[in-house]
Amino acid sequence: MRRALVALLVVLAGCSAFAPGTDRPTVTSAPVPTDSGLAPGVEPNGMTDAAALAGAHAATLGNSSYTLVTNRTVRAANGSLRSVLTVRLALSAGPSRDYHARVSVDGPAAPLVTGEPPERAEYWANDEVYLRRRIVDDRTMYSRYDDTDAYVGTWSFWLGTAALDLGPEAEVRSTLEEFETRVADDSRDRDRDRVHLVGTAAGSDEFVDDPGEIERVENATLHAFVAESGFVRSYHVVYDATLDAGDRVRVRRSVRFERVGTTTVERPSWYDEAMERG
Repeated sequence: MRRALVALLVVLAGCSAFAPGTDRPTVTSAPVPTDSGLAPGVEPNGMTDAAALAGAHAATLGNSSYTLVTNRTVRAANGSLRSVLTVRLALSAGPSRDYHARVSVDGPAAPLVTGEPPERAEYWANDEVYLRRRIVDDRTMYSRYDDTDAYVGTWSFWLGTAALDLGPEAEVRSTLEEFETRVADDSRDRDRDRVHLVGTAAGSDEFVDDPGEIERVENATLHAFVAESGFVRSYHVVYDATLDAGDRVRVRRSVRFERVGTTTVERPSWYDEAMERG
């Protein structure tokens, strides 16, 4: 079962908490050749090997620069917003990466990132300095830390805990392998290098990214867009859930990778002010 996000994000409120093991090494499987011509682990009738597809996805990302955008929105049965968490993370080429994370939270049940929602915040770091900019109630606050390795705000924390809750390879595998998929569209012959996978029935609820408050999951659907190389450009999951307290909610979660190999992490426009006032 996937670990809950809220407890891990709340430590950002102090930004001086240690996070040992955040930069965990990962073992990436080599892409598996496929005779289908679709993608490793994908056949005309759907995905047959989630590990092969996830390995090819991770191999495409490797130490390249890229931008990751994730969103998790939860609404009550009447449509009212319970929570939304959006993370946009730009990473420079690795293995030692500069990064720029933009985070937005809202809703009465939103996770506590650095304070009470609603809130917007940005985090920027290179190998010398770690800067934070928070906007709460139209007030802007800055923080500066010079020992970036001593704080929880490392690039791997934002990638593998805040944005994805798992690394890219494990996230793709744990999400997609829980669905029975079919190929809904193969657009490679129309100058679009992608295959559209649709999952209509989940094998279990292991794909749920915040299981602590959820008692039952129903009506789960998956849409994933996969390049012939096995790179999963984007995927999103929608499901209905019954919470422990009995409330019914609808959860939408999306993950998108952009500008692979072309992302640059420049100093933010608020760099000078943060260096002076942080």
